[in-house]
Amino acid sequence: MKVTILGCGGSSGTPAVGRGWGKCDPNNPKNSRLRPSILVENGDTCLLVDTSPDLRQQLLNADVKRLDSVLFTHYHADHLHGIDDLRQINREMNAAIDVYADADTLRVIDERFGYVLEPLAENADMYYKPTLVPHELNDGDALGIGDIDIQVFTQDHGFCDTLGFRFGPIAYTTDVVELPDRAFEILKGVDTWIIGTLIDHPHPTHAHVDKALGWIDRIDPRRGVLSHLGYGFDYDTLNKRLPDHVEPAFDGMILEA
Repeated sequence: MKVTILGCGGSSGTPAVGRGWGKCDPNNPKNSRLRPSILVENGDTCLLVDTSPDLRQQLLNADVKRLDSVLFTHYHADHLHGIDDLRQINREMNAAIDVYADADTLRVIDERFGYVLEPLAENADMYYKPTLVPHELNDGDALGIGDIDIQVFTQDHGFCDTLGFRFGPIAYTTDVVELPDRAFEILKGVDTWIIGTLIDHPHPTHAHVDKALGWIDRIDPRRGVLSHLGYGFDYDTLNKRLPDHVEPAFDGMILEA
């Protein structure tokens, strides 16, 4: 299983408009962070998790020309609002794309981007718009998409729920402040765990570093990776304070397990 971190930044990215680089060293390319998204690959199967506002650049950076499916963690703008950039993937594949999300996210997609769920006009000779086929996910679902097995669990994001995913040996839990016992059961035995860690102090909607490290101690993966990083986290400064088996993410990082 291979995961590429397409974007490891928070909702503002780094540098952020009006805030610049924050505490980050602008000379370290690992501090340049696009909004959150990952690519999951195994065998001939390629999945995208979230369509960040930076999706066009992320697809170019990773040389992505086809996708088997797209999964959404939730409906917040930094995870959703690049959805129109899927049109070019439709064109390259000459096919609609299956998308998977919980009921709230599918509802918001319909409200904000309803045109992506509509079929092409019968006389269309090209994909002039994104064309997506929706599928609802629920807590505890297990499904297979091509060569990738997926386990789904609900997470507490403070003011809404999000979805976490386990892809065989690799798990992705972003935009989460509390994890239920069911999630920890699903995460048992995971090799590599990517955790959204926006900030360095307790927060009502996001895990902070100490909380994420406590979760990692509980599950004991071989490797922990902190992502969804705010501009208050300089890569080298954060890396120096983490245990040997835990590290910050960076855009373009490749994880294999």
